[in-house]
Amino acid sequence: MMDIGPQVKKHREIQGLTLSELAAKADVSKAFIWEIEQGNSKRPGAEVLYKIASALNVTIAELMGKPSPKTQDEGIESEINDGLRAFLDEKKRQGSPLEPDEIKSLSYVQFRGGRPQTKDQWALVYLTLKSNTSDD
Repeated sequence: MMDIGPQVKKHREIQGLTLSELAAKADVSKAFIWEIEQGNSKRPGAEVLYKIASALNVTIAELMGKPSPKTQDEGIESEINDGLRAFLDEKKRQGSPLEPDEIKSLSYVQFRGGRPQTKDQWALVYLTLKSNTSDD
């Protein structure tokens, strides 16, 4: 089994959460989250993995470094990084999910030689594109 620590840390940082915030959302101690991230913890049980994955809005498979089936039906899974996935999930939770063509357009965005990485960066790109392409 792969060490999930780096995955937990990556997803926590993408979501913009501190150790304390993730611990509170997952109802797990901050020290235990830290131990998992550092690789100093024994394998967490399924219940703890589920709590952490739910708090990070990812699947347990994603915490284990496996691809998520969430967006495969759109045929652009490989183009959706974790930050974009977090942004899309947040929009869905807010009751304003993006249309498939909007997701596809965002999946190809390059900015200054790279791709936005965090949820907040994707939100800024989306708002900028939306304001510059809205019908007047």
